[in-house]
Amino acid sequence: MSVDIQNSWNADEFARVTQGRWRIAPSSVAWRCDGICAEPGLFRNTQMLLAPAGPVGLRPRAFERLAPKAAGIIAQAGEVQAHWGGPLLEVKDLGEAVTALALDSRSRFRGQVIAVTGSVGKTSTVAMAAHALSGVGPSDRSQTTANSPYGIGWNLASMNLHASFWVQEAAVARMEKCSAMIQPHVAIVTAIAPAHVARFRSTAEIAKQKALIYTGMAPGGIAVINADMPEFPIFESSARAAKLRVVRFGSTEDCDVRLICIEGSTVSVDIFGEVHTFEFGAAGWHMAMNATAVLASTTAMGLPVSLAARQLASFRPLPGRGRRVRTGHANGSIEVWDEAYNANPASMRAALRVLADTPLSEVRCASRVLVLGDMLELGKDAQSMHLDLEADLRAACPDRVLLCGKLMHALSERLHEDIKGQWFEDVDALLTALDAWIKDGDVVLVKSSNGIGLTQVVNRLLRSAPSAAA
Repeated sequence: MSVDIQNSWNADEFARVTQGRWRIAPSSVAWRCDGICAEPGLFRNTQMLLAPAGPVGLRPRAFERLAPKAAGIIAQAGEVQAHWGGPLLEVKDLGEAVTALALDSRSRFRGQVIAVTGSVGKTSTVAMAAHALSGVGPSDRSQTTANSPYGIGWNLASMNLHASFWVQEAAVARMEKCSAMIQPHVAIVTAIAPAHVARFRSTAEIAKQKALIYTGMAPGGIAVINADMPEFPIFESSARAAKLRVVRFGSTEDCDVRLICIEGSTVSVDIFGEVHTFEFGAAGWHMAMNATAVLASTTAMGLPVSLAARQLASFRPLPGRGRRVRTGHANGSIEVWDEAYNANPASMRAALRVLADTPLSEVRCASRVLVLGDMLELGKDAQSMHLDLEADLRAACPDRVLLCGKLMHALSERLHEDIKGQWFEDVDALLTALDAWIKDGDVVLVKSSNGIGLTQVVNRLLRSAPSAAA
């Protein structure tokens, strides 16, 4: 994104918004900054760097590498960078400065803002919505899984003010503050699952917290809610109380926008009584349901659904969230289905269902390999939730099953009486034995909570040869 006066702060504006002071002021009156960098992979040399400060800011090594290329740095007072000679702004609190910049940036954005929350599918739906809306007008979105107040802050502070649409992910933490920053015109709730019951008592409690996304919305805004989930009434009542328009999406006849069917890569959706059929670049009922939510939002905003639906043909799942990659392996050619970023019972079943629904003519049972790891943050019923996956796992018709983590051990004892495979205490043990379990023509589905580390398995499988998206 190019820098211009309408999309950036000058030195005086930047200091005023952050309530900071220039320890070393920019040497030129033409100096401009169009955002802040808290994530090295997203760095632009027109941004200010956030200096390391406790839980916020860049890590020291990344900061040192990028500092010479940046527009300047923001540091907390008393933590001046000794060897820095460029623009340096001191602020009382780095987190508060990020929030102030986010609010200022959001106040100048003239497009439509769509927020996405839920227990599953948030990041995929954010990427999908931005991709679909790009068929209607310039679209941008939040980057990485930065969905806490701090992550939302640096995303909004760096948003493209020239876009027509901004799509922002929001997690459960401090939702009222998140909503006040995002100020969404539309809020999508994907689904609720027991992903955080270790911190919350029930999925109903999770729903109540996530429904606070409506607190930052103006009356007349749009609440797009998954009507298939048991927690739908919680969201509906909160949305009605906020005087929002409720749009129901799901799979039942009473939905405003209903997913009818999937046939191969073709999806059919009934949108307020009109059936739209389109090609879709992702696999699985759960992904098609995310697309249904996106089209529900599109039509609710009064935008041409056909243009957004057409874009979905070229959508591709993100790494760790359904991406498929063909690659070479020491034992032959394989395909990796990468679901390794996160897992809870709902998303694990969804991933297994994708394989179960795949025709045997496309993927033979003899070529199906599951590499699954523990699902974390499930609370006191975690063990039973893992055991409850047995039927879904068997329905996927796997030839080999590799399980990783303490919670997968009991499931392994049930499965490995009649299905080939092995249980591993941790990812290091799994990596040591992995290659021996892979053969030519395999399709390898990898899924677990991020904390288990099965992304390392995906990286190992993809490292052996150049790969291309399937």
